Amino acid sequence: MTNTAHIGAFMRFAIVGGSFSLGYAIIVAGLIRFADAPPLITSIIVYLICIPLAFLAQKKFAFRSGQTGRFAVFVYAATQVASLAIISTVTSRFVSKNFFFDTGLFLVTAGSAAVASYLICRFIIFKQSEGSDAQ
Repeated sequence: MTNTAHIGAFMRFAIVGGSFSLGYAIIVAGLIRFADAPPLITSIIVYLICIPLAFLAQKKFAFRSGQTGRFAVFVYAATQVASLAIISTVTSRFVSKNFFFDTGLFLVTAGSAAVASYLICRFIIFKQSEGSDAQ
């Protein structure tokens, strides 16, 4: 993969990850604030719903991978579940039921998880051979 291809993959990953992080943050904060949903279970359920959707978006759009290893989806899910544990712990401890504060809290925690996810996706799950795009 060339440097240009790496930058393009990172930018597409940021678009996908940022979109899912923003959607997650707004949905969770809204459910907690306006529907009085319990913070921990709400965070878990919404995050779990995002996992397969985000995997497909990362595979098709961000990394443009036609195929992955047999266990790629499981490695991706394990990465996301680890992120979920960290995010849920943080958010359940610090949620305030203030929509703007909680949205920021969810954005920071989900964004941090997205950075770790990019590194794992880039170097493990959607790793491409060096010769595939090299020029």
